[in-house]
Amino acid sequence: MSTVTRAADPTGAADPDGTAVRPGPASGAAAGAAPSPVVVIDLDRAARRFRELREALPWVDARYEVTALAHPRLLAGFAADGSGFSVASDAGLEALRRVDADPRRVLHAATGAAWHERRRAWDAGVRLFVVDDVHALDVFVGAPAETAVLLRLAPEHAVAAARHAQILGIRVAGLSLRLPAGAPAARIAADLREASAAYTAIAAATGRRPAMLDLGEILATRASVRPAEVAELARSVRSLIAPATFGTVVTASLGRAVVADCISIVSGADERYADPATASGYIDEGAEVVIVRARTRTSSRAPRRPTRARTTWSPAG
Repeated sequence: MSTVTRAADPTGAADPDGTAVRPGPASGAAAGAAPSPVVVIDLDRAARRFRELREALPWVDARYEVTALAHPRLLAGFAADGSGFSVASDAGLEALRRVDADPRRVLHAATGAAWHERRRAWDAGVRLFVVDDVHALDVFVGAPAETAVLLRLAPEHAVAAARHAQILGIRVAGLSLRLPAGAPAARIAADLREASAAYTAIAAATGRRPAMLDLGEILATRASVRPAEVAELARSVRSLIAPATFGTVVTASLGRAVVADCISIVSGADERYADPATASGYIDEGAEVVIVRARTRTSSRAPRRPTRARTTWSPAG
């Protein structure tokens, strides 16, 4: 199984035999050269960090954002722990397919995706999609049963879109917030209030109150999240959305903050933490990946070179 982290080449070209060696931080074993770095991924630390964030957000169904780092052992660990996933590209779906993740626990969050990308996703078993354009709803006419959409639209447009979806026979599961990463508490509270009002308006217009709210990208791309921020977000969700009262399922995508402190680069006697993007760069240049769990290490390098990450992917797909 190839290591999957991000795209090695701008063209997305793969080296199926793993024979080509690109110059970079992991190559250069010439005499006198510095030892090739090793990327160490601590699965237990990542799992613990994910649980901490999940427990800090009661009433929130946390999903792992695959673009943060998609090493197969990492994804398999999250899947075994019952996590859902959020993807934004075909490559993300392929990474999850390789570890047999349940596609019904996957949110296809690629806004502006072409119709054929969404079709490939539902052919793969995905049943929940984010839509940020009312005209994109037409794509879902004839989609498999149980398919539903989350509208990432301004509240005033979401009501009209929900009416249009009802005419087309498409189920609107709820809304997906358009909050940017690191949005201030006042902005979060304002958007949550608007979403709550939109749900009431949608129920009046269609006779059905949406049952899901996706927090969007507010946590997905953050390299670190302060406990106080998470606690404030949890309080806002409880008070403004009242999931326990209305039965609303609130979802959130967690990405870089989960894996940012579970990756280190080891070169000789030197060891330092690395962010996911830096680690992906080393992996794509051929660095060995070592998985650490319960004080044991198992190399992810296979006898042949396909474990070099030449068949990797990027957030852009």
